Amino acid sequence: MEKKIKLEKIKKALKKTFPSSKINKNIINLKIGSLKKWDSLGNLDLILEIEKEFNLKFDSNTFSKIKSIQDILREIK
Repeated sequence: MEKKIKLEKIKKALKKTFPSSKINKNIINLKIGSLKKWDSLGNLDLILEIEKEFNLKFDSNTFSKIKSIQDILREIK
């Protein structure tokens, strides 16, 4: 899958998970703490939304590694 398409899907998941936050066009450098409510619980919600959006399942090790958009991109094959 092309990186641009991945970023669009991630952005969609960000908007669904954090509806009260303004999501800028360039999301590549976002990480936990970058958005209001993106804390450990918000991160879990985001990862679950990413799983839905990309129709995949992360294992528990991957869950604990994902802390940023870069990490998400790295884990989506």
